[in-house]
Amino acid sequence: MKNIFIPIVLLFFATTILANEKRGKREVLLDNSDVEVVRLTYPVGTESGMHTHIHPNRVVYFVKGGTLELIPEDKKQKPKVINVSDGETLFLPTTTHNVKNIGNTEVVIVETEIKSS
Repeated sequence: MKNIFIPIVLLFFATTILANEKRGKREVLLDNSDVEVVRLTYPVGTESGMHTHIHPNRVVYFVKGGTLELIPEDKKQKPKVINVSDGETLFLPTTTHNVKNIGNTEVVIVETEIKSS
């Protein structure tokens, strides 16, 4: 039993480490009862992983722009590719999606979500 357990544990950790290498970096800059502000950094080829934005008012500011693919959770909806410039700002709706950097430059975003009162 012990001989089977060790390879399974090693496989789990190797899979977790490889999965995290493909993830972008998320840093919470401010989080209180009114607002959440995060910095998202997506090196080339990384993604956010499927996640849900629950607050209806969300603004994203692109510190470093690039090409992103927004992949909705609903498989009936088509993914959307956006090309954004440095300094561009977008208002985005509530959604569940995965964000992938499909371009050839790192993308850095500051995202602000106003929490409902």
